[in-house]
Amino acid sequence: MLKSSLTKRLMLAGVAVGLLAAPAQAQLDTALRVATSSTNAAAASQRQVEQLDDQADNAVREYRAVLQQKDNLELFVAQQEIFRASQQSEIASLRRQLGTVEQIKQGMSPMMLKMAAALEDSIRSDLPFNINERLARIDNVKAVLGDPNVSPAEQYRRVLNAYKIEVTYGMGIDSYEGAHPTKPGNVVNFIRFGRTSLVYVSKDESEIAIYNLGTKGWDVLTGANAIELRQAIRIAKGEAAPGLVFAPVLGGK
Repeated sequence: MLKSSLTKRLMLAGVAVGLLAAPAQAQLDTALRVATSSTNAAAASQRQVEQLDDQADNAVREYRAVLQQKDNLELFVAQQEIFRASQQSEIASLRRQLGTVEQIKQGMSPMMLKMAAALEDSIRSDLPFNINERLARIDNVKAVLGDPNVSPAEQYRRVLNAYKIEVTYGMGIDSYEGAHPTKPGNVVNFIRFGRTSLVYVSKDESEIAIYNLGTKGWDVLTGANAIELRQAIRIAKGEAAPGLVFAPVLGGK
């Protein structure tokens, strides 16, 4: 009887403890849930803070990039302003030059005509080598100067070219065949020593003469010059290697 009563008491005590433990477990579960929720919220807040920090860094970088672009644009605009001022100055200079073009053209035509006339006078008073070719060149220049369809630049180029050709005649020697100066129908060898002297030699070398600028005629040379002149002719025609030649000259009075 005593043992049964003790057993009943123990059972009642266990039930009582169970009833008392149930609210504590619920509170513990609630506390755990609150702690877990707080931790998750803290983690979310940290992620949000980090995200905002990254966004702030990106914004700073973008701002600095925009500032750099602004500086670059300001520099570009300043350079373009310098270019614009330079172009305006150049345009103003060109306009001033265009204002004098007509005056220059008006002054060039008389000048070129005088140059052509002076060159023609020089040819006619010079040694008569290649005379027909040289006078034909002058006639061509004068025709160009009288053609309104030819630009002043081209006209001036033709005049200068004629002068340049005449200048080259003063250098080196040249030999060519041509009509006898006083015996039409006969062919002789002419040889020009720069602008120093002009000589002709008959084909049989029996006749040698040198042009006299003073008398505008031909003076006979002795046959002693034939050998040297024959060699000079061969050198001038490229039939012999270059060498030293002596140009015959008229002696002074």
